[in-house]
Amino acid sequence: MIAVYALGYISQHKDATIALETIRGTHPLSFFWAPFLLIHLGGQDTITAFAMEDNNLWLRHLLNLVVQVVLSLYVFWKSIGKHSVELLISGIFLFIAGIIKYGERIWSLKCGSFKSLESSTGDHCKHQFPELIDGDVGYSNTVCTGLRSMLDVLNFFSGRTLFVGDNMRFGREGLGTWLPNKVLKVLGIELGMMYDDLYTKALVLRTRSGITLRCISQLSSMVAFILFLAGKKHKYSRADIAITYSLFVGSFFLELCAVFIFMMSPWTWAWLKARKYDRLARFSWSLFSSGLIGWPEKKPLWSNAMGQYNLRGWFEGSGQPKSCGQRVMNMTRKLAILVGVKKEKIFWVSKLLDTEYVKADKVMECLTEAASFFIRQPYEFEKTREWPNLDPFLRHAQVFYIADFGLAIVFMHMVTELHLSKYPCLDIEEDVAADIDVLVEVCQKLSRYMMHLLLTLPSLLPLNASAVATLKRWQADMLENDIMTELKEFDPQPSKEALEEIKDVWVRLIIYAAAKSQPEIHAAQLARGGEPLTFVWLQLAHYNCGDFGFSRIELTRDRSKHSIFYVLQLHG
Repeated sequence: MIAVYALGYISQHKDATIALETIRGTHPLSFFWAPFLLIHLGGQDTITAFAMEDNNLWLRHLLNLVVQVVLSLYVFWKSIGKHSVELLISGIFLFIAGIIKYGERIWSLKCGSFKSLESSTGDHCKHQFPELIDGDVGYSNTVCTGLRSMLDVLNFFSGRTLFVGDNMRFGREGLGTWLPNKVLKVLGIELGMMYDDLYTKALVLRTRSGITLRCISQLSSMVAFILFLAGKKHKYSRADIAITYSLFVGSFFLELCAVFIFMMSPWTWAWLKARKYDRLARFSWSLFSSGLIGWPEKKPLWSNAMGQYNLRGWFEGSGQPKSCGQRVMNMTRKLAILVGVKKEKIFWVSKLLDTEYVKADKVMECLTEAASFFIRQPYEFEKTREWPNLDPFLRHAQVFYIADFGLAIVFMHMVTELHLSKYPCLDIEEDVAADIDVLVEVCQKLSRYMMHLLLTLPSLLPLNASAVATLKRWQADMLENDIMTELKEFDPQPSKEALEEIKDVWVRLIIYAAAKSQPEIHAAQLARGGEPLTFVWLQLAHYNCGDFGFSRIELTRDRSKHSIFYVLQLHG
């Protein structure tokens, strides 16, 4: 916005278009700054779009490019004949660099649009590096595994169904020997590279045309700087000259960063290594695996955060506020009561202020392990699970399950919060306490995460009705049937077995939700740091499990029993 305003201001600034002499308070050199603004409007390589909507509206950005280039050329044309030839030629080279940089951004936006994603043939992902796969071990082998699978990942995000064949990344036999953290790391690498393709200039810079244009841009900037150094600058003020030099330094710094980012790409490392450029490959790998700027093995390649919302706390006002937002929400509730505003009217404020984010490490390992077991042994996973501790709950909630997924989430959230409230005061042995603490943490995070998705990202869930309608129905049932009182009667005794059953219910709900979600929604979430549900969706997609694959996952009812035990079932 600042660059656009500055271009408009310079175009109307008489010093840039008319002045022949240096007068105190004027800036005749300002015409030379217009192409620099084009360079910076092109942006850095690490981001081109803030959301998928930016990519889909690439034509609007193209129109902005035309307008800004015409405006800059107008400023430059007005100054012809009033400055030295060296300065004018230097400005022409800067225009070349600026138009190319801005054009790279528009090209990247177009390549990242969903229409381009759907029509892409995946040629940029078809590079095979067999010597890397056979010879590398450890983290480099994990990266190679992610590189080999990128054509499949592109198809998954495009919503295309794959045929089962030799090109599948994970084999059912091989997955059994993989630890959850390794599977999680490969999925993180795949999603990281997919993010680069959608929201940065990485895809453009992996093409021959993109590299050629980038070289021309960098060479033009260097020629422009040399001509500016050689030109006559005595009639310009020191301040203007200092500003111009700082703009050159800024553009060179961006180009230097771009070179390091390009060398840090896993594609660049693989390309160099496959062609036996060992020294450059080692340098690329050192940048790639660097803990400061790269993709280190031990550092998550995504936000590693999952949203949390406690609906029971909203209904009952229980719990002490932990964050500043929750304290503000408590004050807002009290203020609303004083002025007579109904509680329902400020619920949207609660969704903003009561939502918190926690680390997802243990939860991600739990979900990855469960999804691996489901993929490896689907028939064992599909068997009706006996849940003796939760059986009374499931009997009571059979009307909610299967029929309404949103109500199932709300019901299980209330059950989980009610049950977990008993554990802080529980007197248990020390050797069991550690396991129980972990299970309590995982169950609470899974429960509150699904409530967070229901309230803030309902498009990721297969809901029968809107989130607002689901909550209204739940409130009506609470008032009519006094559900919470009935739940307390059926609440099982605190135990490790009860927690395992609650965790198992949530894991199955999340796997079902991931299988029903849409690829374009997951692509949009990559711009926001990623979602745990996206990892589960991608892991299932590698085996064609999900609505767009050959194997659909459904919730079914076990009719052989009076109580309801929902089953994840594959339908080929």
